Amino acid sequence: MKIGILTLAQETNYGGILQAFAMQKVLKSLGHTPYTVDRHRRRCYANFRANLIGFLHRVKLRYVNHKNVSVSWIPFMPDEVYRIISAKTRDFVRRNMSMTRECYFDELEAIDKEYMFDAYVVGSDQVWLPNYYRSSFLAHVDRPDVTKVTYAASCSKRSFLDVKGAKEGVKALAATFSGISVREDTLIQRMEKYLGRTPIHVLDPTMLLCPQDYLDVTENNVEAEPVVFCYILDESKKKDSVVSAVSSFVNLPSVSMRPPQTYIKGKIKDVNACVYPAIDDWIHNINRAKFVITDSFHGTVFAILFNKPFIAIANRERGLDRFLSLLRMFHLENRLLLDINKEDVQTILNSDIDYNVVNSILAERRTQSIEFLSSSLSK
Repeated sequence: MKIGILTLAQETNYGGILQAFAMQKVLKSLGHTPYTVDRHRRRCYANFRANLIGFLHRVKLRYVNHKNVSVSWIPFMPDEVYRIISAKTRDFVRRNMSMTRECYFDELEAIDKEYMFDAYVVGSDQVWLPNYYRSSFLAHVDRPDVTKVTYAASCSKRSFLDVKGAKEGVKALAATFSGISVREDTLIQRMEKYLGRTPIHVLDPTMLLCPQDYLDVTENNVEAEPVVFCYILDESKKKDSVVSAVSSFVNLPSVSMRPPQTYIKGKIKDVNACVYPAIDDWIHNINRAKFVITDSFHGTVFAILFNKPFIAIANRERGLDRFLSLLRMFHLENRLLLDINKEDVQTILNSDIDYNVVNSILAERRTQSIEFLSSSLSK
């Protein structure tokens, strides 16, 4: 079948891009022809009221909470700036993925008519956030006999349940899907009441592949020497102290994967200093790591997938449930650092991971997840 994959924008998010790549590879292995819908958000507010609310919120963040955010009236970076900072991450997409033409979120109906997909796979990632839910339940697809599957859907504390009037419409849309699955086990009970059915718990798409699947499609431009690899999304002095403790413990230097500067409209003059490093380098740094430190969900996923000792630093602002669900699955809850202190860091450093047990669980879950995807598409 010709399948459209509908997920979040494939721009600068390492985990988001790699899960979309993995979904394509799995669907191809099942005999299908997949395309990821190359959708992007329009970089503007919907109306004056939304603009004003956003502006006042950012002023509070900047001057009351001392956050490093833009206080420009229109804070969004232009498309041409995004193309510059995403050049290296988009290179992985260009080389390894089949995409539709680029489109904005409000062009999905036109994309459906243009590509005439036999089926859609929605997910993975946080496709059930309030801003995405209507397209994630394919409200724009009115053609009959289109097979619809949700794979490993996720959201933060906020979801379509927080949108006024959404609950009533979602159940009718969900009824048209042949299969609905979630990435976090906590979403099963949370969603079944409003979807009118019980979602299946499956693996994140990245875990449906093996490490070699990623290494085979990347160009290796990093050194071979082992390092402590740090993938920290929200930096802080406390997290820096964890990096220092681990580097000292294993007697290796640390390397990080972040742009030299974060683009903030009105403050950053040199856009080239904000370019995200290549996904290829990210994968090979994971591969050569002696130890991984991360506050990222997908950073944790790849540490497990590549069988690395790791510390996952709880990232409550970006959603704690997804860390807890992932680590519970593999009995690795003791690798999660909820509060940063020397004693807990040392406890993790002194504990080993039995990757024979982890890989056995992973193999079983992988089989179950692929079977869900295959059977849902055949209905």
